[in-house]
Amino acid sequence: MLARSVDLQPVWVLHTRPFKETSLLVDLLTWDHGKVSVVANGARGSASKRGKPRRGQLLQPFAELLVGWSGKTELKNLKALEQQRVHALTGQRLFSGLYANELLQRLLQPWQPVDGVPELYQWLLEHLASDTSLESVLRLFEKQLLDCLGYGLPLGFAAGSGGVMSPDASYRYDPENGFWPLGKPPAGPVFNCFSGKTLLELADGQVSEESLPELKRLMRMAIQPLLGEKPLQSRELFRQFK
Repeated sequence: MLARSVDLQPVWVLHTRPFKETSLLVDLLTWDHGKVSVVANGARGSASKRGKPRRGQLLQPFAELLVGWSGKTELKNLKALEQQRVHALTGQRLFSGLYANELLQRLLQPWQPVDGVPELYQWLLEHLASDTSLESVLRLFEKQLLDCLGYGLPLGFAAGSGGVMSPDASYRYDPENGFWPLGKPPAGPVFNCFSGKTLLELADGQVSEESLPELKRLMRMAIQPLLGEKPLQSRELFRQFK
């Protein structure tokens, strides 16, 4: 529901970009209203005349805030702002966070809250800020995000027969129908083929180090149709960083 006015809603900053001469356009992930875009008037600049930080210095990615807004249209005006905490991410974890933010920007519809997404994002930031295996965290985030959005992978059961997957078998991923069992494992790596062991582990929310290359291929195949042809900017930034 498009709320005309909201007071101090818990949010995270997903993305900011310049708007007009001195303002910012800010995309927020909220607990109760889904993805919301607000205009922060006069937010750009190092400091105000009184020496206080401008709002733009508080509106940074991975910041957890309390925010109020108002307005008659879908694009709201930022009113109140209180910073709660900032997850300080660096290096690969920073780019991983930017990747997750961009996924949420692209896959969430404005003003349509999705059950489980705020909790999932909070879980992600806490793990990105820890020493947990980065690749494992990202694969589990992608898997659970697809589940929340209603595009969950049909893990655990073979396409066609509906029989339980075998950890010793291999399966070909068909985005329309699921995982088709193969008569014998492929002789070498095949882009759309995956081991039953890997798929069963993922169904149980488990990720092993040896399964990470397979899971990265699988998640790209599952997510790409939802993104369309426009490439992810965060991936390009990460390539330049490396």
